Parts: sequence; structure tokens; C-alpha cells
Amino acid sequence: MVIVIGMLMGLVLPNLNSRRGAQLESSAKQIAGTLQLARERAIVTGAAHRAFLDLEVGTSRIDWHVAEDRAFAHLADPSDPLPSERPSREYSDGQSISLSPPEREERDYYPIPNRFGREDWLPEDIFFVGVNTADGWIEDGTVQIVFQVDGTTDYSEIVMRDNWENRIVLEIEPLLDIVRVRQEEDS
Repeated sequence: MVIVIGMLMGLVLPNLNSRRGAQLESSAKQIAGTLQLARERAIVTGAAHRAFLDLEVGTSRIDWHVAEDRAFAHLADPSDPLPSERPSREYSDGQSISLSPPEREERDYYPIPNRFGREDWLPEDIFFVGVNTADGWIEDGTVQIVFQVDGTTDYSEIVMRDNWENRIVLEIEPLLDIVRVRQEEDS
């Protein structure tokens, strides 16, 4: 009887631990996908994007750096053109044209207008340990990973763990344009 129980425990415990590790890996891949989406949207829309991580609460979302009218254009009446889409003044011969640069729109970060603009919560048993950025190690508060309009960003590492001390690292490698997900070895 003891041998049978021992054999069952030998089969169940490794599966349980691998399932726990799979949840951490799945969460890490979801964050990696969010980072990749922020990068791709920055390139496609011509507006800087950031992945905004709240390390203490365990949330993430994507924001874009645009003028307020563009950020909320999806809520406007479709028949109203955006200021940038309104017809420009046509000049006839003999009329002077200003060579001054156009007034800069005031921009700020706004959540993108879809489900990725909403806060996404990590599962209950998964946590951000911290983020290694160009400015150093950050383990509490909020972190933003900014993707410029050409998709570039700084190298950084996001470290995550679960309640069972499994750890995983997301390496944002700007030269390769990838986010690598790797298990962190026990030291």
C-alpha cells in the first residue's frame, strides 16, 4: 500500500509542479506579446507606444503618445474629420505662404482604444519581481518600456515569479527586435 501511494505521489507531484511552471510561462508569453504589439503599433501608427507595468499590483497595458483628439477619435462622430485630416487652405498665385513650422500638438500618453489599452492583470499566483532597465533595477512602483516610432527601445529585462519560486525572465533585445522568454536558473 505504501509503495502504491509513493508511486502515485511520484507521478502527481512532478505534473503539479510543471503545471505551475506552465502558468508562469504562459503569463510571461502574454507580456512578451504585449511588448511586441506595442513595438509594432509604434511603427504602424507613427506614434511612440509604451508598455506600462505596475509592479506592485501586477498589471500591464499599452499606451500611445498622441494628441487627445487622436486618442479619443474612436469615440467621435465618424463624419467629423480629425484636425489633421481637415482640408488645408489652398493658396492662389501671389499669396504668401508661411514657412514657420506648424504648431506642435500637445501630446500625452493615452491607453490605446481596444482591449490592450485596458489593464491586464497577472494571475493571482504570478508576480513581477522587478525590471532591469538602462536606469537600473526597479522592483516597485511603475515601469514604462517605451517604443519609439521606428520600433526601437532600450534593452531591459522583466523578471517574474510564481508562489513556488519558479522564475522567468523576459529579455527585450532591441537589436534583434525580439522579446526572449527564458527560465531563470536557480543560483
